[in-house]
Amino acid sequence: MDRADHDGDGLRIVIIDDHELLSSALQIAIDLDHRATVVATAASLAEGMAAVHLHQPNVVLTDRRLPDGDADQVLGALRAASPRSRVLLMTGWPTERSSMAAFEAGAHGLVLKTEPVSKIVEAVLRVAAGEVIVPVDLVDRIFGSARRDRRALSPRELDVLEALAAGETARAVAAELCMSQNTLRNHLSRAMLKLGVHDRLGAVAEATRRGLISPQLPAVDETLADRR
Repeated sequence: MDRADHDGDGLRIVIIDDHELLSSALQIAIDLDHRATVVATAASLAEGMAAVHLHQPNVVLTDRRLPDGDADQVLGALRAASPRSRVLLMTGWPTERSSMAAFEAGAHGLVLKTEPVSKIVEAVLRVAAGEVIVPVDLVDRIFGSARRDRRALSPRELDVLEALAAGETARAVAAELCMSQNTLRNHLSRAMLKLGVHDRLGAVAEATRRGLISPQLPAVDETLADRR
């Protein structure tokens, strides 16, 4: 939602989040702080991209996972739409893999969605001031053990585990990743060996425990959701 009555001075913020309560709370808190103004909110990447292009904000505060995709996969496009914007990602489950990928793609900060709204607002202002934000308790896990674990498991092995974590069948995963089922089994076997487990479920559980892959939520049946 664009806001025609925003103040032209000061820091300009675009919020992209499909959780209306959080988005509204953040908008109110940022506006009340008086150091920045929320010039637009969006509930999807498509809406967010349009808002960023239109408003050229100082900071884009975006949820990592949105209904039409993951924000860290389109950071290049977001920054191309507004080259001077800095991007702060909100996430409920930061893994080494997703966090490192986000920073490598050009994110300027990462903040947990479980933080109080006041902490998220402060992170926005710090990113606007030129800081790179990483939660303190994640620094070692993201930048330390991530190097070791990411070397241990190949990107393809992580792709397989992440797809399996979503509950897909081996046949479906093989088709999605454009590989034969034999190749998939080879990747899975190597991943199991490296993780020290003996079956597929154990590999997914251990990779999730280490923060190498994200736990997947079941897809929402929009037809059923509309009936609620």
